Amino acid sequence: MTEYWKSQARKYCEFCKCWFADNKVSTSFHENGKKHKDKVQEHISKLSKKSAKDFKQKEKMDDEIKKMEAAAMTAYIKDVQNNADLTSQNINQMLGGDGSNKSNPKIVASEIGTKSEPIWHEVKNQDGSSYYWNTITSETTWEQPDEYFSIVEQEKKKHKEEQAEIKKQNLKKEKHKEAIKEVKAHMAREKMKERAVKKDESVLTKSAVDYGPAPRASKPYGTWTEIVKEPAKTVDLQLPKTKELPPPPVVVEPEKFQFKEKRVETLGEGPVEFKKRKLNNPKRNMRQKVDDE
Repeated sequence: MTEYWKSQARKYCEFCKCWFADNKVSTSFHENGKKHKDKVQEHISKLSKKSAKDFKQKEKMDDEIKKMEAAAMTAYIKDVQNNADLTSQNINQMLGGDGSNKSNPKIVASEIGTKSEPIWHEVKNQDGSSYYWNTITSETTWEQPDEYFSIVEQEKKKHKEEQAEIKKQNLKKEKHKEAIKEVKAHMAREKMKERAVKKDESVLTKSAVDYGPAPRASKPYGTWTEIVKEPAKTVDLQLPKTKELPPPPVVVEPEKFQFKEKRVETLGEGPVEFKKRKLNNPKRNMRQKVDDE
């Protein structure tokens, strides 16, 4: 196979913000350099700090939400225990008695609330080995802690969240369909009202018509109509278009010059003499022939 010319490609380093040749030698030289390694370590440290900061903010928000939910649950339990209706009695029976938990409603709220997840989470490495990550301090270890959130439990939680999201979307779609049906039913009712109004108006107009022969028309044979001649429509036959030929060239014949011949019979009386040309005349601008030519 014949070889073809190819321009040398260039590669851009996202960490060092520079370009270099895209070949094995240049790539290995750049990646093994001190500047590149320092930039990579700096980028990794920034990512770890950012992830830890985001996780702390998320944990703080989750704690605030849990406190709000616990306070709301406590207020709800108080209302249930103080009210004497049938629903409150059933809830008290489900919680284990009518007045056993009146003194400390926070215990009831904690029993109803969900159990918090463990701090340590199991993570799989690229080679398949497991290590454990602390979600608060971002610390990693190979030793198995006493309580940790396994990968199976993480997948189950993710599956439950997905199922809840699917149910939420389905419920939203059902509500949307019900709203569309309600709008269509409202439009149908409005149309029925319009038809009923038109029907009542037609009945009133029929009752207002007098009995007897119809009145005579003023023009029994109709009215005069003006005849307008429409211009004939041109039909496009879709014939092939011919190319316009250029005009023929104009041939200009050259002028013919006719020379008259004049003959001299004699050169006059007496002998004929010719003048000899003077070659060494300085006034005459004439190139002289030399022997070398």
